Amino acid sequence: MSQDAATPAQQIAEAPPPRDYRIATPEGWERIVLDPATWDRVIGRIVDKAFRGVDNAPHLKDQMRESLRAQAAGAVANGGLELYLSLMRLADMPLPASLVVTFIPPRGGTEPPPLTELALAYATQGEDVRMTDFPAGAALRRKWREEPDPAQQAGNNRPIAHLDIQFQVPGSGAYLLLSFSTPMYELAEALDGLFESIASTLRWVR
Repeated sequence: MSQDAATPAQQIAEAPPPRDYRIATPEGWERIVLDPATWDRVIGRIVDKAFRGVDNAPHLKDQMRESLRAQAAGAVANGGLELYLSLMRLADMPLPASLVVTFIPPRGGTEPPPLTELALAYATQGEDVRMTDFPAGAALRRKWREEPDPAQQAGNNRPIAHLDIQFQVPGSGAYLLLSFSTPMYELAEALDGLFESIASTLRWVR
C-alpha cells in the first residue's frame, strides 16, 4: 500500500452524500408526494378508498380531504418531502397514523451538531430520547406528546403521540427526519414497534 492510499475509514468519510433514499411501508399505507401540483389527485383517491362502501357521508369526505390538504401544506412548509398515511384496520377498527419524511439542510454554512449532542440536549430538558441503531445508521429517537387542537385537527380532542427518528445524511451536514404520529394515544406504545420497523427499511441510494 502506498503512503498516499486512503484507509477504509477515510474512504467512508470522503464518500459523497447519497443521491436519494428509499423507505417501505406496510400494506394499507398510502403515499403522498408533497407537491401541490399533484397531491389533490392522490388525496382524492385516498379519501375515496377510506370511504369505500359509504355513500351518505359527503360532508365527512370533504372534511377529510381538507384536513389532508392542510396536513400536506404544513409538512411541505417545514421541508417535508413525502407524507404517508395509514388506512390499516385491526378487527374492523381503523389504525390512523402518519409519517412525514423531512429533509433538514445544513444551516448557515456551519457543521450541525452530532446526533449524540442533540440527544443530550433533549435529555437535559427532560425529553424521552435515546440513540438507536438502524440499518441506515445511528438515529436519534424522540417521543413526545402534542395536546389536542380541535380547530386544527378535524375536531380531535385527544392528545397526539409523536415518534421522531432522525438520521444524519451520510457525507453531508444534513438530516433526514422520519416523523410518525397517531391520534390513538392509548395505542402509541403498541404502534412504536410498527413505526420502528418502517424506519428500519430506510436505505440510502448512491
